[in-house]
Amino acid sequence: MKNIMERVISEVTDNKAEADLILTTSKSLKMSVQNYLLSEYKVSSSQILGIRLIKDNKVGISYTEALDEDSLKTMIQQALGNAETSDENQYEQIQNLHGEVHDILIPVADEISTDEKIKNVLELEAHPKRLDKRVQAVPYNGYTEQDMESHYLSSKGRYGVYTDQSFSIWSSVLLNENNKKATYFDYHQAHRFGELNWKKVVENSLFHAQQILKEQTIPTGKYPVVLTTDCLSNLLGVFAGIFSAKSAKDKVNPWTEKLGSIVASPDLTIEDHPLFAKTFRISKFDDEGVERAPLKLVHNGELKSFYHNSVTANYFKTKTTGHGSRGATSTLGVSGTTLVLNSKNIKPLPNKYLEIIQLDGLHAGTNTITGDFSLPVKGFVWENGERTMTFGNITLGGNFYEMLKNVEAYGSELVGSTSQSFFSVPLIFNDLSIAGS
Repeated sequence: MKNIMERVISEVTDNKAEADLILTTSKSLKMSVQNYLLSEYKVSSSQILGIRLIKDNKVGISYTEALDEDSLKTMIQQALGNAETSDENQYEQIQNLHGEVHDILIPVADEISTDEKIKNVLELEAHPKRLDKRVQAVPYNGYTEQDMESHYLSSKGRYGVYTDQSFSIWSSVLLNENNKKATYFDYHQAHRFGELNWKKVVENSLFHAQQILKEQTIPTGKYPVVLTTDCLSNLLGVFAGIFSAKSAKDKVNPWTEKLGSIVASPDLTIEDHPLFAKTFRISKFDDEGVERAPLKLVHNGELKSFYHNSVTANYFKTKTTGHGSRGATSTLGVSGTTLVLNSKNIKPLPNKYLEIIQLDGLHAGTNTITGDFSLPVKGFVWENGERTMTFGNITLGGNFYEMLKNVEAYGSELVGSTSQSFFSVPLIFNDLSIAGS
């Protein structure tokens, strides 16, 4: 792979240009089941080589799925042509980095036959139906396994290689009782087949669907609210542009002028931690070959930094933070890695609060500029340490930026999301509005 990429770089250099390349390959297997039979069994593979070429301060992007000499030459000529017709960009440059960086996951093979995998997948539907006769279907279920490899090479001499292997399962049980229906989605992922928790996925999906089947409305008013780690991760993900230097450069980040200002509770710290030990997969370098390190985004409530790639760093006259993001076919952007939320001054839980377990309409019901949101939610009412009822058919409303200022911690142990890419101490948000009965 590296030899192919070096030949491309050599030809780019002959054309008095510079470039970086991303070459990705993947192999995957996907299975799902309906009516006690496999409804999908798909084996696939792919490879794609993408080039970002810069000549005379102009950028051209191109890619190819074939790696023969003619295809590589065509890709280079297309990139040169695209650069020639583009506008000058004084900020985009290939990073002046040398040497090699490696981020290789060495898989530990589980000797699992195809028949054994199929048997487990069939249980994603059969198991919940045995447990509860009200299970009408398991409409969304499945299993995937994937091996992925990515190579990065620049004309400045930076070479990086990343490999990964992952397995995932998911289940969404549909219950029907007297024409009242309820469903809940759960999943699990691991780096080894033997680490997949099939029982947890099925039983967690079934348990929550059973609870949702009993949902009631609650009175309109203001309540202290706890979001599960998954819900908090999803909500923060919608507003993730507040940490993007690219969105600040593009004038669509409401926090553009707030560096050095208090934007959250003075107890709250938010860190991007690519090397966090508990994350599903650490990330040692970004898509520009820059080695990563932990980054304080918010510290004691103060906005300390944005995510930067080389372009935004040049624009804002600072340094890249190692958050350059680019696929083989895409232009350069920014993205985060693992978020870790911590808070000081732990407070006791109130006697009564709401726990949100499901947020719907996240993109339709949020305004990322103003921070306002109005979202259908489901969850539990907790009173004096006990879960007393399930609620639904209500709307949670508020302002995300105000939420961050009114948050308190009620515990100190970091809890991970299902994706294991988001970790937070237990947090409670005070005085959020509920539109109920």
